[in-house]
Amino acid sequence: MANKVLVQKMTRFIIQILFIGLTFGCMSSSNETAYCPQVGIVSDLDRLTEIETRDLGSTTNILFSSRIQQLGVACKVSSDGVTVSTVMELFSKLSGYDTPADVHLSYLVATVDPNGRILAKEIYQTKIGFSDGMETVRKKEEVVVFIPSRVKSNLRGYKILIGFELTEPQLQYNKGFR
Repeated sequence: MANKVLVQKMTRFIIQILFIGLTFGCMSSSNETAYCPQVGIVSDLDRLTEIETRDLGSTTNILFSSRIQQLGVACKVSSDGVTVSTVMELFSKLSGYDTPADVHLSYLVATVDPNGRILAKEIYQTKIGFSDGMETVRKKEEVVVFIPSRVKSNLRGYKILIGFELTEPQLQYNKGFR
């Protein structure tokens, strides 16, 4: 009986992974993919953690954390440029979840050329709503980036980078994980 339940759980997990891969993989034709930039999450900007500040020597208390997970990318080439649609999931956790709370987050999306120059950077705001009794929330965000190009240029050397807008202490905290 326990084996049957395990097999059912594994089957559901595999089906979910296949669905995500088929739904959110690059949904462009192979011809268009040749012109599309890479999309990724900046490793040290992939999580945001709010820590309660206390006196020196005391233990720290994590109040809130959020992590960018699962990127789904679709790329569409047109005569005037390339449109890249990215869907990402924010997985957030609140420590004091016994009362409803809204947490406001900022994340950035930057377009970078093959030489590493930032061509464009946008800051986006979102709200994570924790209802009464909820400890975790998953929220999908979609961002659309358009890169103009007069001719069908190969934009594969270009990158679209995504990450949280962090304070210096939050960035140093993230670097401690690596």
